[in-house]
Amino acid sequence: MPSVTASISIPATPERVWAVISDVGNAQRWNKAWSRIEMTTQLSEGRGTRFRAHVENEEGPDQAFEFEITEWVAPEYIVFTPVRDPEEEKYQITLDWHSFRIVQLDDANTRVELTAQATTRGLRGGFAGLILWPWHLFVWPGHQKRGLEAALSSLAELFGVPPRDDAS
Repeated sequence: MPSVTASISIPATPERVWAVISDVGNAQRWNKAWSRIEMTTQLSEGRGTRFRAHVENEEGPDQAFEFEITEWVAPEYIVFTPVRDPEEEKYQITLDWHSFRIVQLDDANTRVELTAQATTRGLRGGFAGLILWPWHLFVWPGHQKRGLEAALSSLAELFGVPPRDDAS
């Protein structure tokens, strides 16, 4: 299963970073691609929490993606897994989950690692996942890496870190 990871150092304690990341009702603060968040369960934190992330699309209809928190180890690790209908169309590369790993560097700094893991399907999907994914040369992996970097840049901005030039 191919994966891609991006990371950033943030001048804050793990607890402060966790407070922002785990506040999924306001996740559009650190993922600017999401225009709004709709909670779809009564839970607002912890495993089993579900939310729908809405994305405005200038070139077509707006989209919504539902996620469930499937792992929650405060203040170290959280996993968002897409909720899909089993009958939904399958793609050659399909996102399995996003995870945030929060690592304390020292008393005042934290590293945040954001990982996306996907599953490949079929011969072409397997080729794309095994050969193209690791080098981030083509559409999905490069696009996914840029998305991870943009989310981390937005997260870091909340702690006073200037935006990255390459996180667009």
